[in-house]
Amino acid sequence: MTRSMVLTVLAGAAISMPAMADQTTPDEVRAVVSEMMADAETRSSLLAGGDAGHDSAFFIAGDGFRLNIGGAIQTRYMMDFRDDQNSDDFSNGFQLPKTRLNFGGTINKDWAYWVEGQFDTTDDSGGSFKLLDALFGYNFSNGWGLYMGQLKPPIVREDAMSDFKLLAVERAPSTDFLRHDRVKAIWLQYQAENWRTWLTFNSGANTDNTDFNTYSNADYAFSGRFEFLFAGKWDQFADFTSPKGSDYACMLGLAAHYQGPHNTPNAADVDTSVFLYTLDVGVEGDGWNLFGGFIGRHIEQDTLGADSTDFDDFSFVVQGGFMLTDKWELFARYDALIVDDNRNFNNDYMSWITGGVNYYFAGHAAKFTGDIVYSIDDTLPDVSALGGFATTQGLQGDTTEGEVAIRLQMQLLF
Repeated sequence: MTRSMVLTVLAGAAISMPAMADQTTPDEVRAVVSEMMADAETRSSLLAGGDAGHDSAFFIAGDGFRLNIGGAIQTRYMMDFRDDQNSDDFSNGFQLPKTRLNFGGTINKDWAYWVEGQFDTTDDSGGSFKLLDALFGYNFSNGWGLYMGQLKPPIVREDAMSDFKLLAVERAPSTDFLRHDRVKAIWLQYQAENWRTWLTFNSGANTDNTDFNTYSNADYAFSGRFEFLFAGKWDQFADFTSPKGSDYACMLGLAAHYQGPHNTPNAADVDTSVFLYTLDVGVEGDGWNLFGGFIGRHIEQDTLGADSTDFDDFSFVVQGGFMLTDKWELFARYDALIVDDNRNFNNDYMSWITGGVNYYFAGHAAKFTGDIVYSIDDTLPDVSALGGFATTQGLQGDTTEGEVAIRLQMQLLF
């Protein structure tokens, strides 16, 4: 195929697709932006003349501009075993949780952008397309960067990690209940050799794809994260795994988030303030990896004419993996959710054990994951009061201990 034909095909694909966005994490966003900036500097001759092809991404480039086109597909088969849930103690079937398209690149070499979207197939919406991430910004030559848009803020590292670069099929169940998810934000970031930081002014937790006057938006919200690299390189922590032959690396992360309520004239509205704080440690070596994370969340709710209500919830996760060969990886995880006594749940402490394998056909770009999740404690009706399990977890909750979910997943990135 000639170069002009390639340009025609890719340009046609770009024109025929709507604007899109990703689940990209702060780590991934930073990595993508850095790679794009470096690419723009080292490919001046390419950009001047115009070209298209593949060099770790499908691209169209020319005259100082570059457009990368990519996407991802995950397919799962799920089995859930429970005890006497209205005679429905076994559920099974296929799931297509993440089918995505993304666009990213540079404008005039200095400005970077990223847009990604996902076809929703787990909420019975008929596969409607949903915006995930949409952001752009400028990277200064001294290590600083200024960005704005919609993305996951850099608070909980496990949440910020790409959905396609986890050890297990999904994040820890306990993390799902406390994680922040996407916001609309302006943020300042800085990276040095051994430390980096992000500071954001944002719309508050779980406010993606909402208008400015929507009740879920906080009147004000601030997030900050600091990471220190004791050993190794930053790119070693772009995922949780560590291939054979990797050098020793160690990283510490601290983060906090505070958001005030969305005040309205309605006296019956519940004004909710949230303070979230986290600590995490990652250690990697020659074919092995360890990760530990802690999340604390303080919620204060006020209603006119009533006493305020406070809740303090916590979660933690410990996981590790070991490469048996260059392709096969074993992993295990323990995580727990500890809820406030004032919630009056049956269980203030709920925990899960997860174990499984990964097989890397072509790194994360083509990977099989199989795992088993075991609920050590009964989880119903308590988790329902917290919004229930995400369907992607494979767990549905049980009134007795011992629920088991078996998850088989194949993913492809392009």
